[in-house]
Amino acid sequence: MNRNARRAAAILLLAAGAALPALAASPAVQEAQTLLSQGDYKGALDRLDRYLASSPQDAEARFSRGLVLVKLNRSDEAIKVFADLTRDYPQLPEPYNNLAVLYAQKGDYEKARDALEAALATHPAYATAHENLGDIYSALAGSAYNRALQLDQGNQAVRYKLSLINQLGNGPGGYAPAGTTGVVPGKPKTDILAPAPVAAAPAPAPAPVPAPAPVAAAPADTDTAAVTDALNAWAAAWASKDVDGYLASYDAAFKPDSGSRAQWEAQRRERVAKPSHISVRALSPQVSRIDAHHVRVNFIQDYASDAVNDKVKKTVEMSNSSGSWKIVRESIR
Repeated sequence: MNRNARRAAAILLLAAGAALPALAASPAVQEAQTLLSQGDYKGALDRLDRYLASSPQDAEARFSRGLVLVKLNRSDEAIKVFADLTRDYPQLPEPYNNLAVLYAQKGDYEKARDALEAALATHPAYATAHENLGDIYSALAGSAYNRALQLDQGNQAVRYKLSLINQLGNGPGGYAPAGTTGVVPGKPKTDILAPAPVAAAPAPAPAPVPAPAPVAAAPADTDTAAVTDALNAWAAAWASKDVDGYLASYDAAFKPDSGSRAQWEAQRRERVAKPSHISVRALSPQVSRIDAHHVRVNFIQDYASDAVNDKVKKTVEMSNSSGSWKIVRESIR
């Protein structure tokens, strides 16, 4: 784990909330939550496991089990619990938020960002997720500035920008150490992280303080149109079962969530070619700029075939580094 990830893990507060506000806890779950608040994590886990054996779909019990696993430092198991909840109960934002916290503790800020954006897609007024997302972006920026400073120690502009990022965790209302805030049942706590400060190093005489870099502008209309055209071409190739055209819509840098690229392509060839007919539409695309060569597109994927009829919220990141817009990441929100 790099310094940024270690710093983030040290400053993150524990996963939020002892209850899902929208759900009523059963007596067994209330008993487990009492054991959790008393520090009897193994007892709480045993009570929840016995209850879930007869009520495996109880979202509140599953959520509480994830919190207990966090307390027991069984992060990988907790990640699976919250990930399964986002799949089975996509309307609940809290599992996405806690999944983001666990990803951030592992230093995987991109997955944390995706999980928080999914939380906000289901619940735009979820203040905790908004705050956490801001901190994720701060961590990503801090990591990039640290790397830039390692490569160019004399770059005063980068040093200044990094100092601004580091100040976010040191001023009034800054980040609290892990475990310093108690959990109030039913109220999610802010799960926050901060970027690692740059290691002290001798610096040349101070240069004039540069102005902060402007926020990247939204894509120009020509870029937006080109991105939308590329997305529609991807959907059209899928719908026409043009497997080669479909796969050509993915950048060489695209990596599937699991397995190798070759395994993913073989699976996609089978699934695209198998149905007798397919309809795919990318509805209501919303394009936002990531940097000069990357954009993010949120849209509704409307898919139908002879066996499946499905409509989901989807996000793709696209790159034009190869001269045309191609998909480098994709996720279901």
